[in-house]
Amino acid sequence: MADDRKVALVTGGSSGIGRAAAEMFAQRGYRVAL
Repeated sequence: MADDRKVALVTGGSSGIGRAAAEMFAQRGYRVAL
């Protein structure tokens, strides 16, 4: 059984590079945890 769920844990996701990374992961279908 394959598990294709994608999760990204982003620290500092409220501003700057962390926010940009969180948005990029979300756009690519990841579940994002800040």
